[in-house]
Amino acid sequence: MILIYIKQKMPWILVFCLLSLSILILGLLDTEIPGISLIYIVVVNLVIFLIFLGVDYYKGRKYRKEFKSLERISDIDTLPPPETPYEKMVDGKMKKFLKNHNELLERESMKTSENLDEMTKWIHDMKMPMTTMKLMIGDLKDSKRQGLEEEWLRLDSMLNEMLYDRRLSNISNDLYIEKVEVEQVITAALRKLRALCMEKGIGFNLDLRQAHMETDLKWFSFIIDQCIMNSVKYSENSDIDIESFMDEEWPVLVIKDRGRGISGQDLPRIFDAGFTSTSDHGDSQATGMGLYLAREAARAMDIRLHVESAYGVGTTVTVTLPKKNRFQHVSTM
Repeated sequence: MILIYIKQKMPWILVFCLLSLSILILGLLDTEIPGISLIYIVVVNLVIFLIFLGVDYYKGRKYRKEFKSLERISDIDTLPPPETPYEKMVDGKMKKFLKNHNELLERESMKTSENLDEMTKWIHDMKMPMTTMKLMIGDLKDSKRQGLEEEWLRLDSMLNEMLYDRRLSNISNDLYIEKVEVEQVITAALRKLRALCMEKGIGFNLDLRQAHMETDLKWFSFIIDQCIMNSVKYSENSDIDIESFMDEEWPVLVIKDRGRGISGQDLPRIFDAGFTSTSDHGDSQATGMGLYLAREAARAMDIRLHVESAYGVGTTVTVTLPKKNRFQHVSTM
């Protein structure tokens, strides 16, 4: 900090040195002027100059220290009041920049909000023809229906991902903590996947010892939908086990499949946005957004998602909800 201050005041220091040197040279040229007097003058000036620099340094030290530690322009309100004219000038400029920055953010926020509203409206508008398509597919014969139902499920899943992606930024205002019936959530998820499960020969074993959990029904259902959908998508001719229980005071839901599994190199990245499998990179159906959105929603709800998997063996997803006494924090954040 001192070195920076010296560099900043270097022009003053050079001017003082030149003035002092000129006084000494003048004494050498004019022999009538006592040399000792000139030395006294230079020493007195030096002492006064050093005292001035010391006072000036310590006067603005606190402001400079806080200013140096700034990381965001929004933090300038935490700076101490400026004392020197230069600090007041800098402080004024910074506040002007902050005002312009906030105005720009507000304009961009309004544009984003408008785009979000338009996208949400479009998704909801798409839901009506999707429902009609579902009814029409149900009237078809089995040979034609299976393939269309699978494509319809993919389209419905992608629309839901888009909708929840838009809602995610405002999830704290969208949470409503209530007592949720676990079987209701599981049944709703399986109903959506019924045709695909029948086609792939997938069955389910339910052991719901914990019948109720306190959470947000809509977002919790979305998280469970994504977990079960991935299990069904990568399984075939096998059963998927779903159980719920209390682990001490922690409500837990476990989904275990015997499907393709996840390779060791992919496992740490499955929750990354847009990530798809490297071991089965030709899977064009994967969007890489489902588990990412599920993880982000789980974080906002203080829910822990833990995945264990072995390639060629299967995958186990453990969903751990927060203790009951922590829901007040989740519901009011």
